[in-house]
Amino acid sequence: MEGRAVSSKQSDGTSKKKIVEAEESWLLEDSTNLEKSYAVKSGVSKDRLVLFKHTIDLDYDRLSIVLGTTKTTLHKKQGNDTFSTSISEKVIALMDIYRFGYEVFGAQNKFNKWVQTPNRALGNRIPLEVMDTFFGMREVTDIIGRIQHGVYS
Repeated sequence: MEGRAVSSKQSDGTSKKKIVEAEESWLLEDSTNLEKSYAVKSGVSKDRLVLFKHTIDLDYDRLSIVLGTTKTTLHKKQGNDTFSTSISEKVIALMDIYRFGYEVFGAQNKFNKWVQTPNRALGNRIPLEVMDTFFGMREVTDIIGRIQHGVYS
C-alpha cells in the first residue's frame, strides 16, 4: 500500500502537507472535522476498513454490530469500493475514539483490551458494546477523557 498526503496545522496557523503511511492513514489524526466530513461523504473504502479492523483487533461479527450493519455488507465490498455515508460516518467516529484511546493509553494493545472489558463507569458494560450509537460513543470518549485527566473511571 502506498501513503497518502494529509494536511496538518502548524503552530503559526499554516497548513503543511505530509505523507502518512497507509498503515497509519486510517487514524485521520491530522484531519479537521471538515476533512472528516468530506471523507464520510466520499465513503470509507473496504481497504481502509480492513486495515482499521486489523489494528483494533475485531472480527466482522463484532464490527458489524458496532457499525449497525450486517457481516454480509462488510464482506461484499472489495478494495476501493466504499461504504454508505451512514456506515462511513460510524467508521470515522470509531477511528477517532480509537486514536484518542491509543493516545491516552499509550499502547494499542492496552486500549484494545480496555475497550473489550466491562467498565464500572458504564454499569459494568463493555465499552465496545455501547459504541453502537453516537451517544454511547460520546460516553466512551468522555470516560477516556476522564482517564486522561487521572479521574478514576
